[in-house]
Amino acid sequence: MKNKALEEILGYAAMKPSYLRWTEIYDLTFLAQPATYEDMKTVLDDCLLKLEMRKEKGLSIGSADSPRVLITGCPVGGDALKVYRAVEESGGVIVAIDNCTGFKPFMGTIEEGTNDPVMALSERYMDLHCSCMSPNSRRLSKLDELIEKYRPDMVIDVILHACHAYNIESFRVREHVKAKHGLPFLKIETDYSESDVKQIKTRVQALMELME
Repeated sequence: MKNKALEEILGYAAMKPSYLRWTEIYDLTFLAQPATYEDMKTVLDDCLLKLEMRKEKGLSIGSADSPRVLITGCPVGGDALKVYRAVEESGGVIVAIDNCTGFKPFMGTIEEGTNDPVMALSERYMDLHCSCMSPNSRRLSKLDELIEKYRPDMVIDVILHACHAYNIESFRVREHVKAKHGLPFLKIETDYSESDVKQIKTRVQALMELME
């Protein structure tokens, strides 16, 4: 039930224009990972109510013409959110976060009412498109689903230096995104320091200019 409720909330980011800011996506998905539906129910209901009011008043995030960005790659937090901030400061709107700290844990549900709950849990976790799985063709098929639903104008792959499995997959992801969807793709390798903030912003701005 938690995943279904989150899917409904995240649907406001799929709208054009979007009505869900990336900071709200990040906070909700981060909070929801360890929480149960009962823990989250009041928060989720309140979010849906506020988002519907925001939509009715036309209080969109950016405009219908703002570049829509899908972020994929490593789980991020803290100072690594500098990439997200660079996108927003450059006029982009993040509509999908395909990271372990984003949509990934909530894409799918665990079978309920089964006689074999252990198998149901196993099947759910084996279906996660994490880079530690090999072969990880599910990541490409899940990206296809996200691109179809959230309609991004570009894809940014965030790679942390300590998470090499995602670095290995980045080439395959880039070729898939460009060949199948014809979307601009940017790979950003970074860490938790602030030393490359200006460099990242310059690269993101250059990507945005392709949309003009």
